[in-house]
Amino acid sequence: MSLSMNKSLILLVGLLIISRLIGLPSNFSPMLAVAIFMPRLTNLRSIQSLLPAGVMLLTSIFLPPVDLLILFCIIFIFVITPIVSRQINNLVYSCISNFLLWFFIVNGAVWISGGGSLIEIYIAAIPFDFRLLLSTSLYLLLFNSLEKFVKAHSQHNKKILDS
Repeated sequence: MSLSMNKSLILLVGLLIISRLIGLPSNFSPMLAVAIFMPRLTNLRSIQSLLPAGVMLLTSIFLPPVDLLILFCIIFIFVITPIVSRQINNLVYSCISNFLLWFFIVNGAVWISGGGSLIEIYIAAIPFDFRLLLSTSLYLLLFNSLEKFVKAHSQHNKKILDS
């Protein structure tokens, strides 16, 4: 790893940790967007999956406790999101696909952990998870715009974290 890559990686991890801890509105976070965007930032597959999942796991220590099954499902989503995004290779479809994975897997875990009606859990989750879809879409738009700006003003075609 080059010094430039290390600095970029440290900056990204720091910003992600801050975003989790500063108290953004519930489910309005850049985390899923970053996980979707990771294949565009680096070719290192271990970093693509482990960085978002690691930040989620690390910051969960400092946030209100979550049922372990739900936390496991959240971490699982962040591990597989870059893999799904790499296969789809389209930000819009990746956003929709990974959001749907989140919606069904995480809310399924909420149902298993808390009981009740599965349909009621999914219906109750719609407003909460809509904020996730909205924030993920907005952050992806921002990241894509920044990527285009950097590529237009850069001397090389390397991915940002691979520089």
